[in-house]
Amino acid sequence: MLVQSTTKDLYLLPALPRDKWANGCVKGLKARGGVTVNICWKEGDLHEVGLWSQNQNSRMRLHYRGSMVMAKLSSGRVYSYNNRLKCVKTYSLNEVNP
Repeated sequence: MLVQSTTKDLYLLPALPRDKWANGCVKGLKARGGVTVNICWKEGDLHEVGLWSQNQNSRMRLHYRGSMVMAKLSSGRVYSYNNRLKCVKTYSLNEVNP
């Protein structure tokens, strides 16, 4: 399992089969609450995750290996997080899909 979600929580790589899928990326996963997820991992560990929401001003708790951060997502914006769940980049969806 790559992503598990509720309307308020998003669990990243909760059951990744590390021995089978050591490295990979998946784009366009749909989570509850109108959130879309792009996720990449290397050597079985989270590398980067991108999130965006169809709902204006969504809040979600991001979970990864016992760590949790609160993410505030604005409609039309992409938020990129690193393996420490730190938001390292944000940009408009229009920059990706002109």
